[in-house]
Amino acid sequence: MADTSPKAVPAKGDKKQSLLTRRVDLPARGRLARSVRLPRWLRAIGGYFTGSWRELRQVNWPTRRATWGMTLAVILFTLVLAIIILLLDIGFERLFKRVIL
Repeated sequence: MADTSPKAVPAKGDKKQSLLTRRVDLPARGRLARSVRLPRWLRAIGGYFTGSWRELRQVNWPTRRATWGMTLAVILFTLVLAIIILLLDIGFERLFKRVIL
């Protein structure tokens, strides 16, 4: 049985070998027919996702306990700020009613 998997062939002038800059011979009906090179814009999109994936692998993710601690801190801060705004609103409402009326 003949091997029909694509074979990576380096492109002319390419010093750096990567998946995005290799030429790939595609099989056509059992034999290698032509060499295809991805367009620059498609390689750029692929490069973006490759770089993003590398960055995500370097992230030092917090533990579950730390995540819950930060979530509770955000909720408490939001509640305290809402109470402060509510008290200021009530105070200014009473002040303006006395001054205007």
